[in-house]
Amino acid sequence: MYDATPPQCCEEGLPDPSPLSDEQIARIAKGLAHPARVRILQQFEECTPHIVQDIVEGCDLAQSTISEHLRILREAELLFARKDGPRTWYCMRRSVLRRFARAVEELTAEPAQRIAG
Repeated sequence: MYDATPPQCCEEGLPDPSPLSDEQIARIAKGLAHPARVRILQQFEECTPHIVQDIVEGCDLAQSTISEHLRILREAELLFARKDGPRTWYCMRRSVLRRFARAVEELTAEPAQRIAG
């Protein structure tokens, strides 16, 4: 029998790995470059896994469109997916967003702060 209980996937409390590469920063920026993808990520305000149907209910878009946005978010490493029986659960990778925020902050820092920072 299939268990519909969502898997654990919260990254909270895990240490953030090394800084992002230039390629990763660009891929994440591309992943965030559409309002629908930002809205999808906003649905993950709690550290709770979601299935596609949950995400579709929170957006005014077709399931096929949501699935394409989820693919792009996974490629950007902003979401990860876990297959569990007939369902795929999606979880936001907050650690990647934190690392991205630090990279953007570094880009805005004055040159003297970058060297000292």
